[in-house]
Amino acid sequence: MNVLFKPIAHSWVAENPNPIGVIQFIGGALYGTLPTISYRHFLQSLFEEGYTIIAVPFQFGLNHGVIARGLLDERDRIRQALDYPEALPHFWVGHSLGCKYIALLEAYSSEAIKKGAKNIINEPSLLIAPDISDTKDAIPIPGLPYLLDYFSLGVRPTKKETQDIIRNSGLFNLTALISFRDDDIAGNAMGSPDESDVSWFIHELEYQRDKPLLRKEIPGGHREPIGIRIGESLVDLNLWDGIFEPIGKRHLEGVAIQFLAELVQRRGTFALAKLLNKTT
Repeated sequence: MNVLFKPIAHSWVAENPNPIGVIQFIGGALYGTLPTISYRHFLQSLFEEGYTIIAVPFQFGLNHGVIARGLLDERDRIRQALDYPEALPHFWVGHSLGCKYIALLEAYSSEAIKKGAKNIINEPSLLIAPDISDTKDAIPIPGLPYLLDYFSLGVRPTKKETQDIIRNSGLFNLTALISFRDDDIAGNAMGSPDESDVSWFIHELEYQRDKPLLRKEIPGGHREPIGIRIGESLVDLNLWDGIFEPIGKRHLEGVAIQFLAELVQRRGTFALAKLLNKTT
């Protein structure tokens, strides 16, 4: 089944004729600006599994909180355009810095509910190689990030602020995480939480809360999700192991599809638990 994207609102949308869910995808900086090209094979695999795909082009900016909240408006515009029922599961899937926007939306949801504002409660998320960028990551010019942060002109929320928001939210019960063993940007599960964003998420969402986190670490580097399929090979950007990767050796798509299915089950379990609590 060939995936055909069409422009709707500010995104590229591939509408599945018989959707089992809707995936709103946000990629990383640079490659995420052209998600339907950079992440072609990954998105097509999800489409073929039965999902409608909303590929949101990455938006550059220093106010990550504002950018994150803008994704909610995009969700609602596309939901209205496609006229799909709200009961259809809506997933948030991110790669790299795109995960920061999704994590912020989740963390903001608790306060948003109190205010009657838009939120992503009961909308599961899959974080792939999550990167919580700071000003020094967004602007790698020696000295300049320090000055911008000093005058409160840098990235907001900062890495520490983002971690505090996530820590204090008490949410993330419908979150899954995929990491890569050779990731030198987001880190891996074995790294120190002070240096590896992946390790920090695991430490915070699993060890600190004493709850099982749906997660798996697989072979590959930070750019593993990026690639275009040609025949039985994937043209990717992992130059160290060759430009062409045999499709048969891929792990990411299978794990992502499995996690999405498990998140639906968890979503149903949480909904049932809430219903029982209300009636007892």
